[in-house]
Amino acid sequence: MKFSVATADITPIGPVWLAGFGDRTHKSEGVHDPVHMKIVLLQANKTLLIVTLDAVGADRSFIVGVKDALEQAFGLAHEDVLINFSHTHASVKLTGSDYAQRDTLYSMADGVDFNRTAGALPEDEAYYAFVRDTLVRLTADGLANLTDGELLLGRGTSRFSVSRRKPTAAGIKWAPYPEGEYDDELIVLKLVGKNGELRALLYNYACHPTSMGPDNYLVSGDFAGATSRMLEENYPGTTALFLQGCCAELKPVKSAADGAFKNCSYAEMEEAGADLARDVVRVAEENAFAPVRCSFRTILVDPLLYTEQTEASFYERLADSPDTGEYRRKSAVRTLRKIKDGTVKDRAPLYISVWHLDEETRLIALEGEIATAYSLLLKRMFPGGRTIVLGYTNGNYYYVPTRQMIAEGGYEADANYCFGSFRGTFVPEVEDIVVGQIVKADLRLRMQEPIA
Repeated sequence: MKFSVATADITPIGPVWLAGFGDRTHKSEGVHDPVHMKIVLLQANKTLLIVTLDAVGADRSFIVGVKDALEQAFGLAHEDVLINFSHTHASVKLTGSDYAQRDTLYSMADGVDFNRTAGALPEDEAYYAFVRDTLVRLTADGLANLTDGELLLGRGTSRFSVSRRKPTAAGIKWAPYPEGEYDDELIVLKLVGKNGELRALLYNYACHPTSMGPDNYLVSGDFAGATSRMLEENYPGTTALFLQGCCAELKPVKSAADGAFKNCSYAEMEEAGADLARDVVRVAEENAFAPVRCSFRTILVDPLLYTEQTEASFYERLADSPDTGEYRRKSAVRTLRKIKDGTVKDRAPLYISVWHLDEETRLIALEGEIATAYSLLLKRMFPGGRTIVLGYTNGNYYYVPTRQMIAEGGYEADANYCFGSFRGTFVPEVEDIVVGQIVKADLRLRMQEPIA
């Protein structure tokens, strides 16, 4: 197996509207820590590319545009590229130049605009071109500098996260719920050179990078950026890449205090990053690692998830209620307008990638903000400890709840109309669609002829 690793600083120049929190009132005021693009190329029977970006996410305009550029430049098929977002809420959300596939709600130039329609966004498009061209350059350099090595997998756990869905007699409350079940697995992948030198650490964990809140106006990778920086300081010459898991309802335990969540200071955010870095080092130093034998198979599917046909009267009541927050009120008004003009959405596409890295090791990567229960379910379905599950991959702009979460309600299930003006909540059967598509994709890979 051959591999290469590369990093680039993609910190936006000048003030930008940070994405992730709807109640920010002005552009960024500086940089706490740079945000990065990092890549890993893996080459065996075919070439795979993993890209990590310190950004909230991206729409299809960005994802398709970038993957088309990679395919044109290097012949990399869309299914052979994974773009994973850390989902830090102290960075931007990315779009591309294809208006038809653009999510029009947010712009790094002027924030959220509930009345924006598809059209030119010069600042966003310039940043897209910069990120795209940076990725093409890193990939070209990486392909020219592949080196022999080995990929190793180790597993541990971390109690870094806590659920934010607390069941109460009045329904789901946004509050710390330590008793909630979540995927606490911390998976570490090592890339080592032919002489055994550590070249890269890829660590997969699930947690919203929202230790800081909407009162933060400095660009930052949040705890994930701090963790990677600390790992690279601990292992000189090594690149650390954070692979975001299924963390739709998970927040850093560092941000939980007195039965509620707080906005961490910069010092507390750095402490959180150090906590996770220590857990990664513990796994890297103390746990057993097994080789990944690197015979690659990949598939990318794009099923549709369907929503309920919620009546317009529901959104009229939301818009008129004095108890509705301003962001939700504007979202309800926007949804009403789209119902009336016929542009409201009642289905959403969902990219699902399945990679077989060898006969035992699989990587399942899903678009969107995926509930942690999906990760737990998939690891039970594919036992053996060699299944890695990612969310926030190849785009994201809505939550994907489970059947149980839809029945319980709460933000992750009920806020669909805030993300792309969907007609209603997802139907309970979305869980069956997601899991069924993964099982079918995995079976299609299994039915291929063994690789010699």
